Amino acid sequence: MKQFLKKLWKNEEGAEVVEWVVVVALVVVGAIAAFSLLGNSVETAASSLATTISGALG
Repeated sequence: MKQFLKKLWKNEEGAEVVEWVVVVALVVVGAIAAFSLLGNSVETAASSLATTISGALG
C-alpha cells in the first residue's frame, strides 16, 4: 500500500485524481451541511404547500 501511494504521489495523473477526490469530498460535506441546516425548513415549507393545495382542491 505504501508503494502504491508513493507511485500515486509521483505520478501527475495520480495528483489529478487526488485533487478530484478532494473536490468531491468538499462538495459532499457541503451538501450534508446544507441538508442538515435547511432540512427542517424545507420539510416545513413542503408540508405547508401540501396542506394549502389539499385545502384548495378539497
